[in-house]
Amino acid sequence: MLKKYISYLGVFVFAIFSFYYTDKATEIIKRNDPVMKSIISNKDNYYVESVNAIIHDDEIIPGINGIDINVNKSYQQMKKNNNYDPGMYVFKEVNPTISFIDDYSKYIVSGNNSKMQVALVFKITDSTGIKDLINILVDKDTLATLFVDGSILENNTDIMIELSHDGFELENLGYDNEYSKDKFAWTNNLLSSITNTNPKYCYTDYKNKDILDLCSSYNMYTIKPTISITNYPFITVKNNLTNGSIISFSINNDTLKELPSIISFIKQKGYDIVVLDTLLSEGR
Repeated sequence: MLKKYISYLGVFVFAIFSFYYTDKATEIIKRNDPVMKSIISNKDNYYVESVNAIIHDDEIIPGINGIDINVNKSYQQMKKNNNYDPGMYVFKEVNPTISFIDDYSKYIVSGNNSKMQVALVFKITDSTGIKDLINILVDKDTLATLFVDGSILENNTDIMIELSHDGFELENLGYDNEYSKDKFAWTNNLLSSITNTNPKYCYTDYKNKDILDLCSSYNMYTIKPTISITNYPFITVKNNLTNGSIISFSINNDTLKELPSIISFIKQKGYDIVVLDTLLSEGR
């Protein structure tokens, strides 16, 4: 019985070593393949370094993923034709060393300035002007992020569902013009039922530790805009527009009157207007 056991063990050990040396041999052959050699010698030409998030005290600006070559997948693609072809490189993203992803304790003040993107943010504190705003945005083929008061969500559910379906981003602006602990979860739940996603952002024009702490406790980011419009919307945007700007508006007559010109100006400057989720994404 013992001899039989030792015999089985020997076969097992032999098999393990066979697999090991077969894999080693395969790896050596692959490394000496002219296609693989070309991939390795040229891959650094396609490497793009990641950009870390920028942190200054209690403010943060998201970073951007880097790009590297997936050597093995690129090799598999090129071996189909047994030929080195740069057009068949398979890329992978490399996360920044310092990321904003799990840091809810700081104010996000802009997107990364490496991107030619800006986000338009609108504070919806009453129902006046919502339809006019949406008509302008639709006419200008522009999506935006709408921070909506919970009381407005309750009374305009059908409109909000339609906006969400059309690609507008809906986020939590508190309830009755304030962020309160007793109504925060209720507003979040209402938003979730409307958008079928979990709310991600809170909003403040000025630094407010109570808002920051409340949002952080729900794993939500607090947005403090780069440009907060109070008067003279077009001139304010024109004089302050930069890469990654988060531009905040209240809905009033001046905003509605000048918004078409603002959108045209931003696009003529070469910027893409995107929702917050896109602006703040670390992906390339």
